[in-house]
Amino acid sequence: MSTPLEAIEERLKKVLIERTNAEIPVAQIRSDMPLVGSGLALDSVALLEFVVGVEEEFSLIIDDSALTVQQFESLRTLAQFIQSELETQKSA
Repeated sequence: MSTPLEAIEERLKKVLIERTNAEIPVAQIRSDMPLVGSGLALDSVALLEFVVGVEEEFSLIIDDSALTVQQFESLRTLAQFIQSELETQKSA
């Protein structure tokens, strides 16, 4: 059984707040909000901290080749990627 997307998104929000010191209330972080550029506007250092936090939170190692703009477009796209990675781990 896969981890629900909404549960992954909530965990991502928690990691985002803890790792980037984002000054936005969790309730205001939307799933479709861009992580870079407009939206949350994470810079390269904050994004790196976020990735490390995500790896720790989900016990994953995100391959460098997976660190694409598409994967990190929003919390929703990242949650979908993580859900897929968790499924791959379970079946391995």
